[in-house]
Amino acid sequence: MIPSSPATWTIDGEAAGATLASQVARCLLLSEADAIDLIDFGSAQVNGRQERLPSRLVQRGDVVQVHWPRHGTRRAYEIDPRRILFQDRALLAYDKERGIPSQQTPYDAYNNLFAGLLRHLERAGGRQAYVGLHHRLDRDTTGVMVFTLDPRANRKVAQAFETGQVVKEYLAWIGGLPPWETWWREDEIGRRQGHYATVPRGQGKPARTRFEVLLRHEGRSLVGAWPFTGRTHQIRLHLAASGYPIIGDRLYGGSPWDGLLLHAHRLSLPHPVSGREQDWTAPIPQDWPDPRPAASPDARRR
Repeated sequence: MIPSSPATWTIDGEAAGATLASQVARCLLLSEADAIDLIDFGSAQVNGRQERLPSRLVQRGDVVQVHWPRHGTRRAYEIDPRRILFQDRALLAYDKERGIPSQQTPYDAYNNLFAGLLRHLERAGGRQAYVGLHHRLDRDTTGVMVFTLDPRANRKVAQAFETGQVVKEYLAWIGGLPPWETWWREDEIGRRQGHYATVPRGQGKPARTRFEVLLRHEGRSLVGAWPFTGRTHQIRLHLAASGYPIIGDRLYGGSPWDGLLLHAHRLSLPHPVSGREQDWTAPIPQDWPDPRPAASPDARRR
């Protein structure tokens, strides 16, 4: 059974000058080959920063932490090139799958979209690639993400996010039938008992989201969401605070579903080189509820 909490220890004088791999092997009772595999996978941190170089020499007082991978050091994820919505020399837009982190986690630097894109670009180009990350989607949120492929594009893309030039439109299925057609939430978002939560004014970071009911169907509703800030879990928290959590959002009280029904449907921003407006739409996932009435047996036969 894989431990749920990370292993943490401080390097003493006797171990100073040894390699990180040898110390991970010694302290965790592993072979050095298994220790190297853990480090290369991204599971080790030194003084709070991920360290992927097994030969790094540790010093007295260094704090080493190893986060146990949930599924072992299994290198399984690769991007699907068919999900690339746009690519030129400066930008790449991708339709992120459910269940894939946007970036590395404390225990896994391989199975995430950022690393997968790097591998894909390096295989395609035969040389070292660059990918810039400017925003994130939760692991179980699907839809449009945009990355820079040239560091010279970073400043303008970052400015576009900071100044509200990036427009993001989400779709979500929620349980229940809200009495409003449109509404706003401006609850601040902070941390409470180690989790993100809406908090009283002045105790968190400002957050603002506009919602609109697009469809009501069999006791649930499809809503559009337009976040004007980019706080972690913002749409999920604001819908839960409205009394209508997203279906499949077990963390914030949503009714059961096989996955979170939150989708980053559309994103637009000015191109960092040409200045022309770029607009990308990610198709609605195939496993989402279908609100269309089922065809009759006779109609299906026709």
